[in-house]
Amino acid sequence: MFPKKFAIVGILLIVVAVVVMISVGVWLGSAISGGSAKVTASPYSAVYLANGDMYFGKLSWFPKPRLSNVWLLQRTVDRDNQPQVGVAEFSKAFWAPMDEINLNPKEIVWWTRLQNSSELVKAMENPQVVQQQAGQQQLPPAETSVPKNSQPEK
Repeated sequence: MFPKKFAIVGILLIVVAVVVMISVGVWLGSAISGGSAKVTASPYSAVYLANGDMYFGKLSWFPKPRLSNVWLLQRTVDRDNQPQVGVAEFSKAFWAPMDEINLNPKEIVWWTRLQNSSELVKAMENPQVVQQQAGQQQLPPAETSVPKNSQPEK
């Protein structure tokens, strides 16, 4: 009875030892091949939906997919018929939505984490700076004189 029991325990110990050695080997191999340039993921993700919309934000999966601190990709065409792409805060839309989106998992085509070095991540972490820069670039110069023929409308 004892020899059979010891044989089973011995086999289990060997299997566990092999699994541990393989795991350590994989970990060491990935650490060595990674080099000094490490890419770190931010807490932000990009989510592409089946309808072509793309959203950015903090993605959580439980109990259902949800984005918070949401930004959206905006596509427009300028006067010269050239495509323009930009991002905007979702909560700043004219209809004043909450700053979260509950997603239908069947509509998610793909998703990915964004790197900490991403310009979009920097903008999402500090939107006031982006708004100030955009405001400085897009505002036309203020007029300093009032035309003589202008009168207030009655």
